[in-house]
Amino acid sequence: MRRFGRVRAAAGLLSGLSLAPAWLLMRPRSPRARLRERRFFARILKGFGVSVRLGGAAPAGPGTLYIANHMSWLDIPVLGIALDGDFVSRADLHDWPVLGRLARHRGTLFVAREQRHGVRDQADSLEARLAAGGSVILFPEGTTSNGHAVLPFRTSLFVVAQAARAVQPLAIVYRDAKGRPLDPALLDRIAWHGEQPLPDNAALLAAHGLQVSVTLLPSLPPSGSRKQIAEYCRNAIVAEYARQRNAAPVSGTAA
Repeated sequence: MRRFGRVRAAAGLLSGLSLAPAWLLMRPRSPRARLRERRFFARILKGFGVSVRLGGAAPAGPGTLYIANHMSWLDIPVLGIALDGDFVSRADLHDWPVLGRLARHRGTLFVAREQRHGVRDQADSLEARLAAGGSVILFPEGTTSNGHAVLPFRTSLFVVAQAARAVQPLAIVYRDAKGRPLDPALLDRIAWHGEQPLPDNAALLAAHGLQVSVTLLPSLPPSGSRKQIAEYCRNAIVAEYARQRNAAPVSGTAA
């Protein structure tokens, strides 16, 4: 199983990366580049044997601040095909070989959450993107969880909500190939948390046929304090995540 996972993961990544050279020659964030990005993410997911099911409300549209729970690096390609938005990532990804280059080209916004004195400058970048009509995808847990529960939200970057046209929470739930919730032991193994090396985690993910459910929850206008908005979003995500973890096999639109 482990050897199969490594071979499948390598094949999936190489299939996606074969699209990268032409993508990097396109104007960043242009319609053609966005289409190529979606194909890039779709190839990786297909190579890993991952299907994505979309459900819930309709996306709120341009200028939306999307708020999501976070368990895996796989959340990036999953939301990359489900939503049109730019990710907020930890600052050190900027200098990663290959992945950092692709992230920069895609328009990823990099933040150093541990540098409190720089939060205002980082927030300015996010606000400018939202005010220009771009959507932003934020993982406010600040790290990946083991999937057993949604971690507390870091609220500092919710200050940018005032520049958004809407704020929309969404719940990401990992399931088996038949749409059934994963048992806690398997969920703990495939969630990318702790010090697990990325190649090892990729092999584990590829070894299991997975279905990822993305449920968009009702959006709200960007009124109220950052802590109030963060509390609303977290409560909505926690409730939906708990509901789905105890639900029957999921159905919805395949992406």
